[in-house]
Amino acid sequence: SADAEGNMVVGNSPPVRRRASGVPAIVNESTKFVVASIALAFLLVNPSADTCWALLGSVVNSVNGKILKRILNHERPDGAVKADPGMPSSHATSLSYLSVYGAASLVYFKNAAPMLGYPLQLACAAVLVVLGVFLSYLRVRLGYHTAPQVIVGYALGSSTALVWLASGITRIFPLLAENPEMLRVLHSVIIIAIGWFAVSALKWVEDVTRWVKAKLK
Repeated sequence: SADAEGNMVVGNSPPVRRRASGVPAIVNESTKFVVASIALAFLLVNPSADTCWALLGSVVNSVNGKILKRILNHERPDGAVKADPGMPSSHATSLSYLSVYGAASLVYFKNAAPMLGYPLQLACAAVLVVLGVFLSYLRVRLGYHTAPQVIVGYALGSSTALVWLASGITRIFPLLAENPEMLRVLHSVIIIAIGWFAVSALKWVEDVTRWVKAKLK
């Protein structure tokens, strides 16, 4: 049988949520891969110390989120498509890190995008934050996470972004400026991170393929 929202119900067990459909679902399904691809493309175009440090922080942030998720072992909402722990939301953790790091960089580095000018940089920073909040909210809207799971994920990612950027500005960037050869070490770490991303991307493609096949049935 089905409940009022169309979710399948077996006996007295919690409803089994059907994978959401429509534009919000498509945006949600593709967000993580699209954002990671953009970050990777930016790295290839501009493999500077700033870029490498930002992306290394993204990997550290993601790993911390997964470790915390296993420690807390907090269940997702009833009927969620996935059964693994949901606190904190991995999507919210990653999206908040990237959006807040990007926004904070645009605010701090006044010449980050000279062709735009500082007022437009501030506008772009605001758009990044709003976009990160909206995409994180979709995880609740589509039933993948509870609101607290997304809030904790967003708090973890955004706080990590600010601390990571601050440590880069005060310690890492000056150190790399004095010792340029150390940038090779940072590049090596990033290459390992890219390999990890490639494995994650393959899993994402498999998930999307299964979702598309299910929609065509």
